[in-house]
Amino acid sequence: MRRAVHRIERRRGAVLVAVLALTTAFRLPYLWAPLSSDEGGFLLVAHQWGTTDGSLYGNQWVDRPPGLILLFGFADLLSGSLGDRVALRLVALVLALVAVAAAWYAGRAVGGTRGALAAALVMCAVTSTPAFSGPRMATVFPAVVFAAVTVALALAAAYEVTSPRVRAALAAGAGVTGVVAVLMKQNVVDGLVFAAVLWALSGRRGWKLAAAGAAGASLPLLATLVWAVTGPGLGGFWEAMYGFREQAAEVIISSSSVAPELRMRLFVLALVGTGAFLLGVLTVWGAVRERRRPVAVATLAVLACAVVGIVGGGSWWRHYALQLALPLALGAALAVRSGLLRTTRVAVALALVATFVAVAWRTPAALEGRPTSGTAVGEWIGERTEPGDAGLVAYGSPQVLRVAGLFAPYPYSWSLPVRVLDPDLDEMTALLAGPEAPEWLVEMGSFTWWGIDTDAFNRVVATRYREVADVCGHRVYLRSDVERDVGSGTSWCPALYGRTTP
Repeated sequence: MRRAVHRIERRRGAVLVAVLALTTAFRLPYLWAPLSSDEGGFLLVAHQWGTTDGSLYGNQWVDRPPGLILLFGFADLLSGSLGDRVALRLVALVLALVAVAAAWYAGRAVGGTRGALAAALVMCAVTSTPAFSGPRMATVFPAVVFAAVTVALALAAAYEVTSPRVRAALAAGAGVTGVVAVLMKQNVVDGLVFAAVLWALSGRRGWKLAAAGAAGASLPLLATLVWAVTGPGLGGFWEAMYGFREQAAEVIISSSSVAPELRMRLFVLALVGTGAFLLGVLTVWGAVRERRRPVAVATLAVLACAVVGIVGGGSWWRHYALQLALPLALGAALAVRSGLLRTTRVAVALALVATFVAVAWRTPAALEGRPTSGTAVGEWIGERTEPGDAGLVAYGSPQVLRVAGLFAPYPYSWSLPVRVLDPDLDEMTALLAGPEAPEWLVEMGSFTWWGIDTDAFNRVVATRYREVADVCGHRVYLRSDVERDVGSGTSWCPALYGRTTP
């Protein structure tokens, strides 16, 4: 067995291809899985950006940077020929392959060939497990990919290249991809932090690399500033990216803590069940043993960034754990370097087995193309709409509108922005009462969620809309002056894939 492992670890190119193939195999069944709330929502935002105006991205407002919306815009273009699910998951697959390759090269710089294999397998396992919504396009995932590329470039510039010009070019590239990661998810500064710590501890050469990295970082930053100044305004953009989070934290804290506490428990269980917790222990152990090396300090800094990002969010959605993939991959390579080879093999093997079991468990439902309750609502409405129909979902679950093919006239398509920016439903009520009222209204769960419904809102719903269907427990309303072929007394729900939200 030991000889077989040694043989595998020494065949570099073939082994990398095998890990990339494994990553592809983990993700292929999910090409047909239903859209999550975020997937459908960001496709919706990207589609309407450029065709509407009045808010941050066309008429839509979300607390995400423009890089992420551009990426979903690319998937939206592909969806015309491939469909939403396949187009988005293929883009996610390409990103996953890039992340695994980046982890491989970063791991090789840290721990040689064995470190490369360990890092690549950890990246594959953590980013592919359904426990963290890995096979889907979780919104933090693109940022993690670009952060991984940043780390690989920073390590190559510091340790693997002798030409000063090539080192400077690699460092500048690390600066570009590090900022691009932030433009995908504003709190994922992991790549930039890693590069800064690594280079700061690498002597005079490191400071030269830092200067080149800063020059590279200025390019996407400048482009973003130009867009912000000429578009939504620098103040509005900054408020959306960072100011909103402070307001959102206050709303989350002041609301019921039952749901966040439950998600936190499930988050911790997922960390244990996927092997991520054990990999985290291994990362700290390996970094402490190699603490005199700059790469170990930089890895601990990235791990700290990930933990702060996850805890600071306060919502405990499990896909936030994808931010741990990069430090855990680096930690596995460090553990190999520090002599913890056997322990690393066990930890990596357990993570891979956990991912395989989770993928196999979900594969039948994914291949059958079952909808979630939210996408089922979208499918039901989509079969009964006419061109130009608009819709509003109260509150959140924008994938309903994307699947149904409805236009979104209300700017806040997720529940948290509604609760923070329209807490008295003034904008929503004005829209429903006005001349541009959407034809369709969906009640996801209950209008009384969080106690934000008002008498004015309830009155306009009662006077302007009529209930036409109950789809998987979600009530569907049609504007009273609009006629569509909806039948009478409709109640429908197919076999479901799982929860509406990720």
